[in-house]
Parts: sequence; structure tokens; C-alpha cells
Amino acid sequence: MNPAKAMARILVVDDDPDLLDLISMRLTSAGYAVALAASGVEALAIFRAERPRVVVTDLRMDGMDGHALFERLHAEAPSVPVIILTAHGTIPDAVAATQRGVFSFLTKPFDGRELLARVADAITLSPPIAADRGNAAWRKNIVTTDAVMEELLRSAHRLAEDDQPLLLTGPRGSGKELFARTMHDSSQRARQCFHILRCGTAADSDTEETQFSEALAVGLGGTLFLDDVGQLPPTLQARLLPLVSAAGLFGTRTSAIRVIASTSQSLDPAIRYGRFRADLYYSLKRNTLSLPGLAERHKDIPLLVAHFSAQRQPTETSTASGFSPEALTLLCEAPWPGNVRQLRNIIEQALSLAVVPQVPATLVKRLLHEDNAREMAALDDARKAFEYDYLVQLLKATTGNVAQAARIAQRNRTEFYKLLARHALDPASFKQGRA
Repeated sequence: MNPAKAMARILVVDDDPDLLDLISMRLTSAGYAVALAASGVEALAIFRAERPRVVVTDLRMDGMDGHALFERLHAEAPSVPVIILTAHGTIPDAVAATQRGVFSFLTKPFDGRELLARVADAITLSPPIAADRGNAAWRKNIVTTDAVMEELLRSAHRLAEDDQPLLLTGPRGSGKELFARTMHDSSQRARQCFHILRCGTAADSDTEETQFSEALAVGLGGTLFLDDVGQLPPTLQARLLPLVSAAGLFGTRTSAIRVIASTSQSLDPAIRYGRFRADLYYSLKRNTLSLPGLAERHKDIPLLVAHFSAQRQPTETSTASGFSPEALTLLCEAPWPGNVRQLRNIIEQALSLAVVPQVPATLVKRLLHEDNAREMAALDDARKAFEYDYLVQLLKATTGNVAQAARIAQRNRTEFYKLLARHALDPASFKQGRA
């Protein structure tokens, strides 16, 4: 038996028990592990629990039919191939199905060898990334059993060898840099440089220009990670565009730079007000992965707590190596505005400060209160900075016309003047010839 097939689980869905058994026998004899479902609803439950690599489903079923099942599966896991079987298929049906993303469409009675060939083709496009592969070497630093994260890892594994640019989105602290590094380490570029350019952090534009040039030189042949790409100055956006508008700009695959960019905020406002190039944005987002915040994957928190705790060695001043059940409950129920980064900081602080073998709930509660206050303050500062930039760009676009600017901002003039006063902005300074 082929070991790869033995690891490949196929979900078969059909409300005809005889056909279900027949397909199961064919796939099992070919070396696959097979899960069976008699309805679309049952198939969804099995899919979420077992995360098969391929789904084979009948089209005509009572309740949720094959098309509806595909739409639900595709929304949750777009990289999982779906093969639809039907006795009522027509060429238009097949065309419509494949245009929506169905991997293959077979008409019954189908040839068993053709079914096996289609399944084998689908397997090659569906990497074995599943919950039970949590210790796989390439993604060992990403700790999760969350279904959304597992699907992102499946997609990341497929995109790792791609030369196309990639845009990672997600809130601050959600792990975008770790994701980018993981993709680099699992690609053929792993022996090349993984260079990070933190956009907008240089003291002046000349320094940032120099850092960008150095990043291109050092990153040649490897991966260039642009952290917070929305803060990249316009001049550097123009230099970046050729790198992402076409793969392989520098020639061979091994000499090209793979560009991975990240952003924690929507770039739409920056594009609307001319702070970010639309052509660069659409070139970057040809491939996009959106990471969830920690609040959306609470079931991963105990795993992350254990992982970060194991990474830290006890010191002479603190011998704590774990958390009490009450402390762990507090960690699992916290809102985590700073996401995984904030969780790691809290764990490291708690283990350093604890004077007992298990971190008590009282210490965790205090640290959470203090840290969340800092996180919310940082969020408030970011909101104020965005509001200031928004108003400046709006006044520039309207050359200081308050009535027009207020209409665009969907505020009455009194509210708008209050906003300007809060940021000490004088509309007159934006009049034609004075800005």
C-alpha cells in the first residue's frame, strides 16, 4: 500500500447506501482511508472533525444537495478539492460547477478507474495538513488545532513554493511575521535570507531609502518580508511595484526575491486618499491569507500556554512551571486585544513573577488588568493617529473646503469643526496655494 494514500482521508457523501458502499470499497482497495456520510449535514460535521484531503459527493440528495454542500465547504476550506458525481449531469452543469471551483464533475455511471484517477489528481493538490499533523516539522512553531488556522496552514503550504507576492492580513500580534517565516523555511528558499523591513520605523526618509536598498540586496534569492506595508513611503512604493508586478523579475527562480507583505489595517482608506498605490495593492493581494485574532481561536489558548511555558526555563528567583486551573481559566476567557503576542508576554511575566510552583489566578488577573490597559491605550493612540491623517488628507483633497470635507466624512459642520479643533488643524492652511 502506498504510504501517502494510507494517510489520505477521503470523505464520500451520498444518500444511496449501495453507491456509498461501492465507492468506499473502490477507494479503500486503492489504499485510501474513507469516511462516509449519508447527507450534506452529516458531511459537514465529519469534515470539520476529520479535515479530509478530498471530498467526493453526489449532486442530487435530499435536503442539502451537492452544490449547496460544495458552497459550504468552499467557504470554510477553499483549498480542499471537491469532486461531484451525478446521474443528471450535463455539460452546462459541469462548466458551471468548475467555474465556481469544483475540482471535478463525473457523470454516473462512472468508470471506477476514472474516479481513482481524479482522486489521485486531487490528492496531489491537497497537502496533508490536518489537526493530527500538529507536530509536522515545517509548521512546528505554529501551535493550533483550530479549523480556520489549519486551513490557512494548508493554503500556506501550497503557496510556499510560489514566486507570486503574498499579502498577510490580521490584527496586531496575530502571528503574521511567524507565518511568513514558516512559509520561507518550508520553501526551496529556506537556505537563503529571510529579510525583514519594518516599514515606517526609520527616523527619516533617507534612512528608510537606505534600509530598503539593503533589504533588496540582502534578500536577493530569498524572501523579503515587509512588515506594516501600509506605512511604506510613496517613493519606496514605486520601487517595490516592479518586484511584485511580475514574478521572476531578476531572472531565474533561485535569484528572484519572494515578497511577502503584511498589514494589520485595511489599506482602502490609504488608497482612497493617495497614501498607498492602488496598483501596488492589487499586485500584492493576488494571494492573500487573513489570520484570525486570538479571540477567534480560544480553544488554542491552553495549547499556547503549555507551549510558551515549556519554552521558558525556571530561574533562581522563580521556579513556576505552569498555571493553576483558575489562572488558566482566566487566560482562556480574556479578550486578548494584543492577540498571541500579548498572551506570550503575559505568560512570561507571570512565570517570572510567581513565587509558587503554579502561577495563581490573582497574579494573572493583575497582569491582565495592567496589560489590557496598555493595549487599549495603544489602540487609542493608533485611532487618534489615523483620525489625524484622515483629516489632513481630506483637507488636502478639498483644499480646505470644510463644507465639502464634512460631507465626505459624513459629519455635520459643527462636529467636523470639533474634530479639527481636537487635532489643532486650521482649514485655512489647506487653501489653494497655502498647503
